[in-house]
Amino acid sequence: MDYELFLQLVKEGLEERLGEDYLVTLRAIPKNNGIIRDGISVCRKYDQVAPTIYLHAFFQEMENGHSFQEILNMIYQLYLENPGLPYLDSRVLASYQEIKDRIVYKLVNTQANRAMLDYLPHMPFHDMSLVCYLLMEQREQGYVTALIHKDHVQAWKIREKELFLAALENTPRLLPPVIQPMSDVLRQLAKEALGENYQKETLDALLEEADKQRTEKQPVFPTLYVLSNPVGVNGAACMTYPHVIQNFAQQLNQDILILPSSIHEVLLVADCKDYNYEDMGLLVKDINDTEVSIEDRLSNQIYCYHRDKDQISMVSHAPALERV
Repeated sequence: MDYELFLQLVKEGLEERLGEDYLVTLRAIPKNNGIIRDGISVCRKYDQVAPTIYLHAFFQEMENGHSFQEILNMIYQLYLENPGLPYLDSRVLASYQEIKDRIVYKLVNTQANRAMLDYLPHMPFHDMSLVCYLLMEQREQGYVTALIHKDHVQAWKIREKELFLAALENTPRLLPPVIQPMSDVLRQLAKEALGENYQKETLDALLEEADKQRTEKQPVFPTLYVLSNPVGVNGAACMTYPHVIQNFAQQLNQDILILPSSIHEVLLVADCKDYNYEDMGLLVKDINDTEVSIEDRLSNQIYCYHRDKDQISMVSHAPALERV
C-alpha cells in the first residue's frame, strides 16, 4: 500500500467508525524548519477545535509488519483517549483576556522558517526569531499547544507588542529555566531508559572515568551544562530569559558560550578565550546535519554572553540553517 492510499483509507475508516456526527479531515501541517507533517483532524460537527493526529509514524508501523486494521485501531483508540479540548471552545479563543496568561514563546531559526514567519508574529534574536504559542493543557505525553498567527492578533484587536509583552512575562513563569551539568542529564536519561536495570554505581563509575580522561587529554570542551525548562520542550528559549545566563556567568566568574543543541535545549560552557569559534560553529553544524532531526534544529552558530557588556552576541559564521 502506498502512502497516499494509506492516508485516504485512514480517513474513510475513521468516518465509518465515528459516524455522521463527526468531521474527519486530512491536513498538511507546516512544522518547524519547513517540515510538512500529514495529519488527520477529528471533531464533532460545529465544534471549533479539532485535535490532529500525525500519521507518518503509523504508516511506518504498518511497513514494519502491523496490519492496516491494527493501525486503524491504534488511531481510533488514540482519538478516544484524547477527544479534544472541551474547555477551549471558540468563545475562549475569541477572547484575549481568557488566554493571555497562557501565551508563551519559543525560539526558531529565522532563515529556515522564512515562509512560516510571514503569517506569524515574531521578534528577531540574532539568526533566530521568537514566536508565540498557547500553552493550553499538560497531559501525560506533554503539552497541548497552538501557534499564534497574525490573524489571531487581529481578531483580538491587540498590537503585536502587547502579545510579546504577555509572552515575555508568562514564559519564565510557566516554563522556568533549569541548568544541569551534562553528567546529571545523562544519569536521568539512563534511569528513564533502563528502568529496573538502572545501576547508579555502574553509571557513576563510567562518568567518573570519562571525566578523568577528559581532564587528562585537555579536550576542546570543559564541563558542559544543559539549559532547558522542566519539561524539556522548547527549552532553548530559556537563553533569552532575563538574568539567567548573567547569573550563571557570575557563578562561574567567566563569560559563557552558548551552543544550540536543538529547539529544546542549549549547552553552556565557560569561555576560556582559547576556542576557535568558527571551528565550533562548524562542529555544531555537523552535529545538526547528522544527529539532530530536521524539525528540532535551531541554529548552526555559536553565541557568547559577555559579562562586561551584559549581552549575548553571535560569534561564529557557520553556514546558515536552510529550510527543507
